[in-house]
Amino acid sequence: MADARYAEEQASELEILQSIYPTELTQHSATEFSISIAIDEEDVLPCTLDLAIAYTPEYPDELPGFSISVAEDEDAPEPGETDAVLDAADVATLGAAVRATGEESRGIAMVFSMAAALKEAAGQLLIDKTDDLKRKREARLQREIAAEQAKFVGTPVTRESFLAWKAAFDAEMSAPAATGADAADPKAPRRAIARPDDRPTGRRLFEQDRSLAKSDSKFLADGDVSVDTSRRDRERDAADDDGSGDDDDDDQ
Repeated sequence: MADARYAEEQASELEILQSIYPTELTQHSATEFSISIAIDEEDVLPCTLDLAIAYTPEYPDELPGFSISVAEDEDAPEPGETDAVLDAADVATLGAAVRATGEESRGIAMVFSMAAALKEAAGQLLIDKTDDLKRKREARLQREIAAEQAKFVGTPVTRESFLAWKAAFDAEMSAPAATGADAADPKAPRRAIARPDDRPTGRRLFEQDRSLAKSDSKFLADGDVSVDTSRRDRERDAADDDGSGDDDDDDQ
């Protein structure tokens, strides 16, 4: 008698479920069926869960056998950086929520309540995971922006740092020029920069090396006219002497 009562209640519930889920429910036998539950919450990647139900001999006085799986969809878009998906750990969490709902409904038809609890829990879980991914992306972007901005920020100059730099710079500028082995040593003091007024003039070079005057003669080619500067000087002195003589005659 009891078995007939359970069977009657199970058949009645299955008929009601078929009217609620006309396309989502698939019956496999008199006591086994599955319901496809679409999760389409706003701002989350849609997915479908399959809730498989197996009536036990004393259902609804005891929980039915059930399992949850994520349905495969070949046409589903690839998850993006902030698109959450359900993994095995999530399915286990959802199973615990469905079982808790069944325990609360023991003694009455409970499959609809279990299916509704699964849809709600899965939707909230995806929302939470999506929000977490968005927070992580925002934090990563902020780190990247900060790192990029840091490239354009120099070391702040203080009075102490400037004085230290100036002392090192003055010491480097006043260091003697490196010679010999020191010239090849990168750690040797750098050569002081020559100032324009320290460069030797042409006159100074001529006075220091008289051979420069003689060296020009080798560039005189045939037919070039050389200038006898000593003759010009003698003629100029003679002119000066004649002028002096005329002045003496006038005085007399």
